[in-house]
Amino acid sequence: MNPADLARMVTLAALWGASYLFMRIAVPHLGAAAVVEGRTLAGGAVLAVFIAATGRPLAIARYWRGYAVIGVLGVALPFWLIGTAVKTIDASTAAILNATSPIFSAIVAAVWIRDRLTVEKVAGIALSIAGIAVLVGWTPKPMSAAELVACAMCLAACACYGFSSVFTNVHLKEAPSSAISASSCLVAAAAMAPFTPWTGFANPVPSAAWLSVLALGIFCTGVAFILYYRLIAGLGPVRAVMVTLLIPVFGVFWGVALLGEPVTPGRVAGCAIVLAGCALALGLVRLPLRRTVG
Repeated sequence: MNPADLARMVTLAALWGASYLFMRIAVPHLGAAAVVEGRTLAGGAVLAVFIAATGRPLAIARYWRGYAVIGVLGVALPFWLIGTAVKTIDASTAAILNATSPIFSAIVAAVWIRDRLTVEKVAGIALSIAGIAVLVGWTPKPMSAAELVACAMCLAACACYGFSSVFTNVHLKEAPSSAISASSCLVAAAAMAPFTPWTGFANPVPSAAWLSVLALGIFCTGVAFILYYRLIAGLGPVRAVMVTLLIPVFGVFWGVALLGEPVTPGRVAGCAIVLAGCALALGLVRLPLRRTVG
């Protein structure tokens, strides 16, 4: 990996990891729906400008149905689920739980397109489940029912991401990647519009909340996707997914450094086990014994 690609990967992981920090700041004041609305509008605008400046195709007439599905199930719904969850759990926990997206992708691919479950994938799924159990079970005090529901919402968001990745591979394989992201962001903004409070908020909103929404849209969505396209071009899609393993590290770092979230043994152990499971499921780590299951 050359220095430029390494810098892009670290920057991308830092931006996506920071998204949990910004949601944690903004959602309590604006609500999850308003944060998702602002994020997708700003992110979609950045990506639309990028597409216009580079002359990339949109292919809306051909792929608009797929864009609509990804916009609702791959962007609006998981963003809202995570945004709602971080009102109850901290950014570090949400970032670690959302590292399980590749696990759900493997499960959906096995069910939908009969993608074979290798020994590594099965081991990765099992390890990730164990890591989640450690994360939610090994805490200074038992998690409340509300916190467990919030953790389940994060996992539901990952299930949406898993479905979306397989759906994209099946129905949007030939669609321009930049067009998928721009269109899905704008579809998500349209889908969230009826649920967004436009007439004002009950309490004054601090400037930090508004700035967090802008950062989420401009940097964590628009700029991040542009970096991701460039990373795929430089490394290929298989090696580019290594960024998945860095996102929780930055998510925990930002939460600890800027929000004062604690570093507990259960959080460290759970994160390590989940990331090990993801590495196996993604094929980044191989077991000595390799054969196909089922």
